[in-house]
Amino acid sequence: MGRRWVGNRARSWTEGGAVDAGPPAAERAGPGGRRRLGEVLVDDGVLTPGQLDEALRVQREDREGRRRLGEVIASLGFADEVQIARALSDQLRLPFVDLGSLTVAEATVAVLPHHVAVRHQVMPVTLAHDVLTVAMSDPTNLLILDDVRMATRISQVRTMVATVSDLREAVKRYYGGQGRAAGAAGALGALKEVEGLEIIEDTRDEDPDVEAVDDAPVVRLVNAIMGEALYSRASDVHIQPQDREVRVRFRIDGLLRQITVVPKGIQAPLVSRIKILSGMDISERRKPQDGRGKIRHEGQEADTRVSTMPTMHGETVVIRLLRKEAEKAKSLAEVGLDDDDRAVFERAIGEPQGLILITGPTGSGKTSSLYAGLAHVIKPDINVITLEDPVEYQMAGVNQVQINERVGVTFAGGLRAVLRQDPDIVMVGEVRDPETASIAMQASMTGHLVLSTLHTNDAPSAVSRLIDMGVEPYLITSALTLVMGQRLARVPCSRCSEPVEANPRTLERLGLDPAEIDASGLRKGAGCTACASSGYQGRVGLFEVMPVTRGIRELVVERAPESALRDVALAAGMRTMRSDGLRKALAGRTTLEEVLRVTPTDPSAARRQRHPPEPAGRAVSVP
Repeated sequence: MGRRWVGNRARSWTEGGAVDAGPPAAERAGPGGRRRLGEVLVDDGVLTPGQLDEALRVQREDREGRRRLGEVIASLGFADEVQIARALSDQLRLPFVDLGSLTVAEATVAVLPHHVAVRHQVMPVTLAHDVLTVAMSDPTNLLILDDVRMATRISQVRTMVATVSDLREAVKRYYGGQGRAAGAAGALGALKEVEGLEIIEDTRDEDPDVEAVDDAPVVRLVNAIMGEALYSRASDVHIQPQDREVRVRFRIDGLLRQITVVPKGIQAPLVSRIKILSGMDISERRKPQDGRGKIRHEGQEADTRVSTMPTMHGETVVIRLLRKEAEKAKSLAEVGLDDDDRAVFERAIGEPQGLILITGPTGSGKTSSLYAGLAHVIKPDINVITLEDPVEYQMAGVNQVQINERVGVTFAGGLRAVLRQDPDIVMVGEVRDPETASIAMQASMTGHLVLSTLHTNDAPSAVSRLIDMGVEPYLITSALTLVMGQRLARVPCSRCSEPVEANPRTLERLGLDPAEIDASGLRKGAGCTACASSGYQGRVGLFEVMPVTRGIRELVVERAPESALRDVALAAGMRTMRSDGLRKALAGRTTLEEVLRVTPTDPSAARRQRHPPEPAGRAVSVP
């Protein structure tokens, strides 16, 4: 396996640091009278002379004799790692680099092999004119530099100083952490091992059925993909065969992002491995299949829902990741409901009976909002039962039922059984058919609070959808108490976002007059390692909350069009999703571009633009 690196014995914080080489150079004068690290920290006002003496005393009393002065100072709380790293860069006259605000080119990352970057916690930064610049916490460690030169075959290697935590985060970001589950960027290196592979041999004495399988390149590739998906907060993994290659893409914060490309020759074993893990038939390639499984990686655990579909270039695979977040349902404020909308929703969910619907397309956060509502009302003296497909959160004190249509447990049949279990609150994952809708209506009129979801574009269109499903208007007026439409918009990255000016074209498309809004709170991310250069990290909900008032009930009985329902709801105080999004964008919680992307056009606003009101002579705020 080649020579081994001897842990901390080969490391020093500053110059010197060979094995058993005595005190580090930071505590003695370097060449040319270089200042000691402690002197730099004192001169910069980071340490007092007394604190330096205390740190030196603790270091001298260290029995192992391996603790570096910087580590001792940090452990005593006298300085943080950024201050120590900057002092080190000052002492060594080397640049200090903030890796969190830096984007490293993929070609530069590929130069340094995964195992070298992970073992030594060293990060390549730039590659130009056959000169490689790397970031290290200890730039004077010649053994590490020798390993970098040998692995890259680049003789000119320059160094920069970075903090240990920044290095750890950057290596994990670009190389996917430690162990066999290399990240997607590291998977490129793993694929190089696979390309010319024909036979995988195992020459060890251990049980081949256990060890050889875990070391097989295709198995390691699947582990790499799934490990990176968990780390990247991906909700779905797409493995899509093309004519000459296989694309691997992740859906992160609602958008697909290409992660890597797999050689065409790996397609069949890659899909077969996923099928084995998901309990599918690997010999069946002509028709779609569904499967499920579980994965664990670096303390995270997730259920997987896997779907395969034959295409002209082979089977495409989509893996939905359902992270296990036991008893971690978000609050109503955390999902993004502002105070006024939250008060309306809490009043409705506090009623002893009625039907509450949350509408939106797939992936708009409807289930998270349902759980947030449940978390608000769960008490020891009420019986809560849910019907879900699948169960996404595990909540204490809630009876959760998994829908399994293969054995006859459907939403409609399960709901009938649930009503015989003396529930106070029933949550139905989705109203999919007329039978489920009818039973939910009847349950809400017989002393139960029913929560469910429906696929519609906005809140007012939920009524039309129910009527189209065959529910009589009089049942809707008797049962329905509130409808909430929602979307998810990406949030500017907290690490790299900064104030920006509004784009006039975007304002025009949103129907906003720059003179009538305060755009000083707009923010946008430039892109960094924390957000994978996207400028966004996480999502926030955009809502429209429509209580079913007497005026709306009268229109429902008359089978009035959606536009009439919307106008009455707006007159009663409802704020559309677009208006809610604009408020959050102007406050820096999302961006105008995201609001434009995810929210439906406001028909009422369009009508107002065609027939504008008389000017009021004053600036107006976004509703």
